[in-house]
Amino acid sequence: MNEKEIEMTEENTENTETEACEVVEENPMTAKRRQWSAFVEGPAADFFTGYKLEKMMIDDGSGNKAKFSRTKEDGIKVEYTSAVLL
Repeated sequence: MNEKEIEMTEENTENTETEACEVVEENPMTAKRRQWSAFVEGPAADFFTGYKLEKMMIDDGSGNKAKFSRTKEDGIKVEYTSAVLL
């Protein structure tokens, strides 16, 4: 091998190692829980505050539930759960 071929081989090795580090396997249930919490804390909370609601309950039919309520100091209290089947 000449110097140019060796450099190209080293570059390919570095790229492959970097790509391998970027691939992260995630448990599908963990991803679902993360999606639910992101929805509750994002669009659902925006809806609750945007319409100035006092109480709101949401249920996705798969065991995920959330309750929103206003506190005396006009804050927002959110309780949510995620159901996981093992």
